[in-house]
Amino acid sequence: MSAADVVVDYLRQQADVIAGRAEDVLADAPDAVHRSRVATRRSRSALRTFTALFRKRRVRELRDELAWHADHLGAPRDAEVLKERLLTALDTLPAEASFGPVAERLSASLDDTHARAHASLVESMRTPRYADVRAQLARFVADPPVRGSARSLGVEALPGLLDRAVDRVRRLTERAAETGEDAHRWHEARKGAKAARYCSEALVPAFGDDARALAEAWERVTEALGEYQDTVVAEAYLATEAVRAHEAGEPTDGYLALIAVELGLRDDSLRLGRAALDAALDLAPLRP
Repeated sequence: MSAADVVVDYLRQQADVIAGRAEDVLADAPDAVHRSRVATRRSRSALRTFTALFRKRRVRELRDELAWHADHLGAPRDAEVLKERLLTALDTLPAEASFGPVAERLSASLDDTHARAHASLVESMRTPRYADVRAQLARFVADPPVRGSARSLGVEALPGLLDRAVDRVRRLTERAAETGEDAHRWHEARKGAKAARYCSEALVPAFGDDARALAEAWERVTEALGEYQDTVVAEAYLATEAVRAHEAGEPTDGYLALIAVELGLRDDSLRLGRAALDAALDLAPLRP
């Protein structure tokens, strides 16, 4: 098996998920948008990390189009996640407190956001551009545009390419650590960690448990830093909704209490994320 074969097999799995979930995405079936979004992200990460194996123009064009589709998938999913998070947190607040119609306002606002975002997603999937994305991905895995210089490369070439993705995470982590709590920089580190995770997963068929251990370590990073990013998003959203509630003559104590919950989670999630990053970066690199 060649290096390109391993990557193309992984891309084919993601293409199958995207194709197989398309009708469910249109119908807004449970988990369909999430699974399609993850498959799109996995595809983009693999294309970026292993781009040296393929013709650069084809990789760039496909990644750009997958990014367009991922953007449309992201908005409805983000609204779902935020609604579940905030309503769950609201249930933990004292029942005797008088917070006003917080749950009703949050539910109505996020349901509306989700509905509009899903309608936009459906509209995008009815366009020739979406059909072309699917066709590009199908052509890529059916007739991979492998560079002539990469055709003879065996699987032993893959760990070095994964190392580059890990080195990128290291640089992003160092940059984020310089400022301590810059949410944008930690978010960038998390995105780099996701790429390292997905590309470690891609190598499991060729490298077995060693690649699986790397993927699991990077998953711990993405989970912890994902929680940190969720607190940032939730705080900003709650602040906006508190202003709207105030303008409507409603009490804002509930929103402030929820913001306090998010702030209470933030320090711990960042601490856990940084510890997970250190642990993942300290692991021995994958070797043939």
